[in-house]
Amino acid sequence: MRKLLVLLVAVIAAPALSSSYGEVSRAVKDDQLLQSAGLDPGQAEMRKQCSAAVLETDDPPEFFDCVYVQTDKDLNLFSLEDGYLMSELQLKLHNMDGVALQHMGRFSQLQIFSGKRVTALYIHANKWIDPKETRAVYEWLLERGVRAREPQRWIGP
Repeated sequence: MRKLLVLLVAVIAAPALSSSYGEVSRAVKDDQLLQSAGLDPGQAEMRKQCSAAVLETDDPPEFFDCVYVQTDKDLNLFSLEDGYLMSELQLKLHNMDGVALQHMGRFSQLQIFSGKRVTALYIHANKWIDPKETRAVYEWLLERGVRAREPQRWIGP
């Protein structure tokens, strides 16, 4: 129970209280921001608000608010800095080693594997982690040929 409480405070409440959360929410729908980040808005098949951590070392994960953008060939995570979308991760679908869903209580964490890198992310709706939307992104990736994998243990708090 305590672990779930820590998760709720660290992952859900912190992004919701962040001063940039609303700006990230608006950035999801902003075609000009997406274009200035180098993506054609017409190519975006899916855009979602998220929080994520990209892990390449044994350092503890640092989650950040993000914009998730999926095209027919790649997955992109952007953070919003000074009014601009900054690329945090770009992965070609055919270069992904796999994708998994890890569950803790009623929450789901999407884990994306590529080489030694693991990306953990949560899709948001209405200022909260949305397990249905997170599962929808997982299934969407599977439908596009990314193979299912066993998840790592829960990443984060």
